[in-house]
Amino acid sequence: MIRILVTEPEYFTPESLRMMKRVGRVTAQRMSRKELLNSIENFDAVVVRIDTKLDKTILRSAARLKCVVSATTGLNHIDTGYLKARGIPLFSLHGTHSVPTAEHAIGLLFSAARKIPAASAAMSAGGWERWRYIGTEIAGKTLGIIGIGRIGTQVAKRARALGMHVIAYDPYVSGKEVQRRGATKTQLRALLKSSDFITLHAPLTPKTEGLIDKKAFRVVKPSVVFINTSRGKIIDESALIEALSKDRIRAAAIDVYPEEPLPSKHRLRTYARGHGNLILTPHIAASTNEAVTRASMFAADAVCDFFSGKRP
Repeated sequence: MIRILVTEPEYFTPESLRMMKRVGRVTAQRMSRKELLNSIENFDAVVVRIDTKLDKTILRSAARLKCVVSATTGLNHIDTGYLKARGIPLFSLHGTHSVPTAEHAIGLLFSAARKIPAASAAMSAGGWERWRYIGTEIAGKTLGIIGIGRIGTQVAKRARALGMHVIAYDPYVSGKEVQRRGATKTQLRALLKSSDFITLHAPLTPKTEGLIDKKAFRVVKPSVVFINTSRGKIIDESALIEALSKDRIRAAAIDVYPEEPLPSKHRLRTYARGHGNLILTPHIAASTNEAVTRASMFAADAVCDFFSGKRP
């Protein structure tokens, strides 16, 4: 009997779980790291999302493992090199989350520009100090996009519709192609200097880790707003907090973190509790009903096709 483990079942529709049950016995439950380490040896397939870390220690224990399916675009939570060395195929999303992630980035942009979360919190607490929540307009401003792949392109499309001037830095995309995707290509330093809003949509690589550091925050306008829905380690969080606390930037809105789940006493949470210029969301950019349905059906199709001898 083929055994399939689905580690974050709340993200998988009943129909997707029923599909997987056609090819094997499905165990759908959240597990602690210790529980996963002790039980993964019993499964032929593991279906995960971002919360499940499949590192080498975990994967070494997976003696029966024949395939891994990640209903995510990013794969930083999986030791892909180890899977490749063992010849275990890994199936993941490609572009399925582009629209919801782009929409969330634009939502964070609005929230930071108009101080919406802080104003809402003040109203809930009985306040009415309207002058504290004077925001900034978006139309006519410059949006800098770092990484103009699928998600960045969707952000550019929406930003242009809002009347923004869009520029982009991406060393892997030609100027002509960047233009076709709705932006003007520029170098990183020029983007940092001229943008009113900066949104990150680059993958996490050795070259992008810490890309936005102390030097970057010294270059930007003090009125700039940063949005990050890509990967947490692209921004140096110490440099970010320093820039926010010293008014080197207007605000930041963050959905992704170097460590997830973010610890309750993490310095980003501590800073955000006392300051209205940092907005935090719990990695929900791709968490819409539509995206969850698409991702769960992709995972089900991949499992069924693999164990039926088809190529997912």
